[in-house]
Amino acid sequence: MPFFGFLFFFLFVIFVGVSSLINVWKYVKTKELIYLKKLGVIWVLPSILVGLALYAHFPITKEHVVGLYEIDSSFYPGRNSDWQKEHFTFEITKDDRFLFSEKLKDGSVKTVQGVIEWYRESPPMLFRIVMEQEHELVDQYPALYRGNRKSYYVFESKFGNMFYRKVQ
Repeated sequence: MPFFGFLFFFLFVIFVGVSSLINVWKYVKTKELIYLKKLGVIWVLPSILVGLALYAHFPITKEHVVGLYEIDSSFYPGRNSDWQKEHFTFEITKDDRFLFSEKLKDGSVKTVQGVIEWYRESPPMLFRIVMEQEHELVDQYPALYRGNRKSYYVFESKFGNMFYRKVQ
């Protein structure tokens, strides 16, 4: 089966290369724009395939995960998500510590700590959170989602799903 995939790829590259050369040659000889338009049509599919190949190679490494996260209020815009964004953040440090910060009514910040245990050694790096004291807003196994070259974590909590994006 890999032979047929290689054969198809080889024939596709030859077709695109020969067609491109023919259309460039005809344009140089006649200066008619129709040949440039044909050249553009020929290169649409290879451009899409190269773009998808580059997009697919977006590994989520430990260095990508470490940082400060805050609520992404674009998932469910409104007063509740704005309030959550103002009151809750978490940070994953380089030394595998988890710091969950909560802004209290008096304006002070309460931080609870935990430890990150990595249970996967290759991208995407997945982890679980072991808290010193359990917190109702911290999900032990946060869900990782990827999209638009960004990723976000979802915590199940007493408020429902809380969506966190990395800010730094």
